[in-house]
Amino acid sequence: MAQRKRRSRNSFRQFERLLTRVILGTLVLFLMMLAAAAGGIGWLKWLLAITVLLLCAAGTALLVLKQEHKRRRSWWLLASFAGLLTCTLVSLIVGFPAPPVS
Repeated sequence: MAQRKRRSRNSFRQFERLLTRVILGTLVLFLMMLAAAAGGIGWLKWLLAITVLLLCAAGTALLVLKQEHKRRRSWWLLASFAGLLTCTLVSLIVGFPAPPVS
């Protein structure tokens, strides 16, 4: 019994570590998207935005498929994905940052 608890706790730590890396990578892509938008590189902005949206959706789907979204210990993962998703969508809808007007 103790071996099983240790194994399940260890597998959650591995899962959490994987999703933490996905969140940090998605954050870097989001910041690159903002930099591309500020620099006026529209195609790169949209490519990065689509990538960020897909990674957020995949991370959330993975949490739901593993039934981790119901557990309190995983709420911060869901909140991170929701925050990145919201920031990306708002940035696309509002058009912020826009390239400098000359």
